[in-house]
Amino acid sequence: MHSTTKLLLAIIGVASATACTKEVEKIVVQEPTYSWSEVKQLSGSQKIIIQLTTDKKTLYLQQPGIFGHITPLASVPRPPDQGYFQIKSYLTDPLPYDIKNRLPMNASLFLKPTQVGDSVLNVYTTANPPFSNFISEIRLRRIDKTADRFVNNRYSPYAAFGAISSNNYSLVGYTTISGDRSLHFVLSKLTLPAQTRLAVEVTSRTVTIPLDNTSDFYTISAIDDYFLVSNANDGIYKIRENGTVRKVVNSPQTFTTAYYKDRGTLYAIQGDYQYSILISTDDGETWQRSTGLPDFFRVSTFYPVGDSIVGVSHGIANNALYTLRWQGARYRVRFLKSDGLNQADFTDLVQLGDTVYLGTTNGLFRQPLKTFFESKPKQ
Repeated sequence: MHSTTKLLLAIIGVASATACTKEVEKIVVQEPTYSWSEVKQLSGSQKIIIQLTTDKKTLYLQQPGIFGHITPLASVPRPPDQGYFQIKSYLTDPLPYDIKNRLPMNASLFLKPTQVGDSVLNVYTTANPPFSNFISEIRLRRIDKTADRFVNNRYSPYAAFGAISSNNYSLVGYTTISGDRSLHFVLSKLTLPAQTRLAVEVTSRTVTIPLDNTSDFYTISAIDDYFLVSNANDGIYKIRENGTVRKVVNSPQTFTTAYYKDRGTLYAIQGDYQYSILISTDDGETWQRSTGLPDFFRVSTFYPVGDSIVGVSHGIANNALYTLRWQGARYRVRFLKSDGLNQADFTDLVQLGDTVYLGTTNGLFRQPLKTFFESKPKQ
């Protein structure tokens, strides 16, 4: 009887232990997967992306106070002492901290205001910034004795205060002491140095456009090897790299917010209340106007990705990514996935290799090209 009791107690103990074991379940929390993933190597104010560009090997970032490099391609070797993200600007010569101050920049060069005033611009190479004692300058008052200062007269926060063409010519606006009605620009030929980190050779001249009325706002855009200056409520001027000027649009309804070129056709989105677009098939020499665009086109910028044009609408409440195709004056829009992006304004978009990068005011995000064009689910 005593042995039977011990046996029963042992069985009960085993059963109790088994029951307790079954009650403990391991809960595994699955991390959500998104279309976009954040580049985690950036922190703090480095996550504020003002502008992006690339030379097909490195990603260049304008950030508050700094100029950054990201080298993500396995085919592009990095020196052993360099990480995935590198700061390439000087503490003694910081970039602007204002996120609305977008610099003139292309894949090879950028211009930045100096710390000594608003009449001098420093010229930097993107890949290997020059040694501090080899930084070239564009000194406005040496070029024009009547000049006052360089100006940031763009009416879109997503446009730079100047532009650099595909042949490395830059165009930047300025004012004069007399404050006349003309538009004034410095056109500079920027020749890259033969040796790394030496000075860029700068040759500058002035370009003047007389106006009937005082101009308040304009944008400067580089399209291949020429510039388009859109003067609000006046028209569009085409400036070639040799300094010749031609007014190609004469209309008080001109209010260009963005340009893009696709398959040889140039498009100029207008911010007027007719919701219009100007279209040119001869590199901006002549234009045709169409109306009836959706409102979000007026707050969009446009970028080539693969063989498509992608629109980015700006403003936190309006943020969206979409593909855009035209057939004559008719357009077709398809919205793309944007899940995984923080609550922030979209600022810039580039493709590097088989990855698409999106700059925002709260992080740099990436997505494989093979999934980038997936449509956003309808709500």
